[in-house]
Amino acid sequence: MKLLERIGLGRMSHGEYSANLNGLGIFFGAVLGFVMASTETLGTRDYTIVLVGTASMVITILYVSSSKQRLAYALLAAAGVALMPLSLRILLTPGAQLPVQLQPTLAVWLAMTVAIEFAPRETERKG
Repeated sequence: MKLLERIGLGRMSHGEYSANLNGLGIFFGAVLGFVMASTETLGTRDYTIVLVGTASMVITILYVSSSKQRLAYALLAAAGVALMPLSLRILLTPGAQLPVQLQPTLAVWLAMTVAIEFAPRETERKG
């Protein structure tokens, strides 16, 4: 760890942590916009179900970095992302097509959020 600190790659500062999370939110928000554009063939009921499921997963991913129970939310989000296609297929009209990129997009967002959240950080100075 000393070598990393010497070359400026030690613990993440509060500013770096905030920048990482903000960047992920902006980037994956845009990517999800493109992914959700492929839902145009879904009927209103199916679109609503996909939208509620996706919004729920996004909120859970954001909780990983906003809650004191970050490990619990990380596990919940991982289970949700893993089970999302199955649960949506059960709820959607037979033959309705899910956006193929939805699960990988949410999985990568979660993985990057977990990596940032659990990476070593400087302690915040109070005062």
